[in-house]
Amino acid sequence: MRNLMLAPAIAGALLLSGGAAAGKTPLIDFDTGASLVTNMKAHRVGDLLTIIITENASANAGSKTKADNKSEHSGGAGLGFLSFIQPWELSVENKYKGDGDTERSGSLRAEITARIVEVLRNGDLRITGTRMININGEKQLIEITGVCRPRDIAPDNTIMSTYISDAQIAYNGSGMVTDTAQPGVVTKIINWLF
Repeated sequence: MRNLMLAPAIAGALLLSGGAAAGKTPLIDFDTGASLVTNMKAHRVGDLLTIIITENASANAGSKTKADNKSEHSGGAGLGFLSFIQPWELSVENKYKGDGDTERSGSLRAEITARIVEVLRNGDLRITGTRMININGEKQLIEITGVCRPRDIAPDNTIMSTYISDAQIAYNGSGMVTDTAQPGVVTKIINWLF
């Protein structure tokens, strides 16, 4: 009876070790907790996931204003001690017409790996990531923060940026090319004044 109880325990130990004695990879890695059935998607603080940034934004606005105001006033000649006043007539006309259009569009496509910094009480994940690229003195910095749901993370541990709530995505550059593309100090002052 005792041997019958030990048999499942021995069999379980052999399965867990995966035949490590025979030189095979174990089914469970006790150091990392990974196994054949482990969920490889990020779900704990410190886990990494890849964000696929595909942001397209466009805005269009137009306005038209038209105003037309006309007033006419007239008066007759003065009587009595006001006889020096001649007949008079006054006409005032104001016209205004204005048109305005504005259009803006932007597009950003990138991939960045972010880290889970907090698991919220409802299970959502707060993530943050930064990537700095320096090519010949031109620095490009991508930063992203936000909150995502674990179920929106794909099996390959990626998530689209459109699934990130409270997303803040910043893409900044610095260097000679960026500085040259900016207006000069004098131009900035003139634009500010006028």
